[in-house]
Amino acid sequence: MFLNLFSRVLRVPQPIDDDNNDLEDHRTSQPAPVPRGVAQRTIFGSRGCNIYGYPSSGGILLKEADVLDLLHLSLSRSEVCECSSDPNEEDEFCDRLRRIGAKWWVSKRDWANATIGARESTEEEEKVVVYGWPAEGAGVWVLRYGSERDVPDDFGRLRLALTMEERVAMMREYGAEFAEDASQVPELRHAYMNHSGRHTAET
Repeated sequence: MFLNLFSRVLRVPQPIDDDNNDLEDHRTSQPAPVPRGVAQRTIFGSRGCNIYGYPSSGGILLKEADVLDLLHLSLSRSEVCECSSDPNEEDEFCDRLRRIGAKWWVSKRDWANATIGARESTEEEEKVVVYGWPAEGAGVWVLRYGSERDVPDDFGRLRLALTMEERVAMMREYGAEFAEDASQVPELRHAYMNHSGRHTAET
């Protein structure tokens, strides 16, 4: 959720869906196709875990996970998980992944290029958005910052929350806003769209 600046330049996962050395132009590149066979849902590195989703419209969803993300998605905290081979199930998972702040990328390589500064990030890619889902009732708490440069110095404590109640309580200290209808939150629009109505490029 909150990128560790040090991890941006150390052990960035290498892309597996491109076979040339030229940097991608994310504005013109076609979204990566849905991988054939079984792809990894979670990849563990020296400093944490990345969660991946593969929407049927192409491209990838990626979330740098904390413990609560894994718990919320019922994913193992110690074992690698694989994505579903059923496109509908995978799309449903992608919707859940979007609801905890996953961002869409053209490909893993495109994400890596943006992460290490090989290309300029877009305003949407720079944005930091955190969601807190109440245990009861509808709606969602939303906390936004223009970029990681804008987050408070002690913002990392949100990564230590073990329940949504804890996360929401801390988010409110930072001025989170409550949206009664989560489907009307601009950043969550794709999580509530009919799958057949999605465009190939989500951004």
